[in-house]
Amino acid sequence: MEIEIRELKDDRLKFFLSGATPEFVNSLRRAILQEIPVMAVDEVDFMANDSVVDDEILAHRLGQVPLHTPEGYLLPSECDCRDGRCSNCSVSLTLKTEGPSLVKSGILESSDTEVVPASDSFPLTRLGEGQKLELMAIARLGFGKDHPNWQPALASYKYMPIFGWKKDGCTLCGDCVEACPPDLLEIADDEVVINDLEECTMCKACVDACPEGAIDIDQDSSKFIFKVESFGCMSPVRILEKAAEVLKEKCEDFIGGTERF
Repeated sequence: MEIEIRELKDDRLKFFLSGATPEFVNSLRRAILQEIPVMAVDEVDFMANDSVVDDEILAHRLGQVPLHTPEGYLLPSECDCRDGRCSNCSVSLTLKTEGPSLVKSGILESSDTEVVPASDSFPLTRLGEGQKLELMAIARLGFGKDHPNWQPALASYKYMPIFGWKKDGCTLCGDCVEACPPDLLEIADDEVVINDLEECTMCKACVDACPEGAIDIDQDSSKFIFKVESFGCMSPVRILEKAAEVLKEKCEDFIGGTERF
């Protein structure tokens, strides 16, 4: 199995994976979406809420705010505390403000400076003149398989496209070039070529447009283009590493006969 990084940014990772099976790649995707513990608001206590947004809706919005997730916290099920509010398994985020204002995530004050919103600009609600909002939110570790609030990233993959062109019979009419939605095809040196094979969506619009049947689009089921787009709780590289650790543990448990599934 070989991995080649194609793109790496603070919140985005794109890599080329070869020598793998569709089952393994899909397991990696599912591990990213469901099996990595991240921090998210799980409980909210309201002391005052004069805004037009109901407590339940505002609590839901707070739950969807991505939080930076450092190492060291315990899952609620692993902690010895009774109420799930100790410093080993939870973080409190407080908010106290008065309108008029647009209340954003940056106003939240965390008990741990490492567990803060990934962005200060997430809108929560709007307060009018004299309206007040005061609350305390409790963030805990959780899994995406239990609720999307704990999903750390978007993860997707596709097979590596295979572009085929038959010189015999091709009239270089250009219909395939015009039909390609991503505008990837061109005619150069009396040939139809594709500029960026990885960006091909395999929609086969070029195949349908070719009157001579000289274009063919297929896929290589042993090569994949994988993308990870982090919501901000942790870097995409760290997300990928944790997903790999999850798969390794699952395989070890399976080989050892441990019921963990």
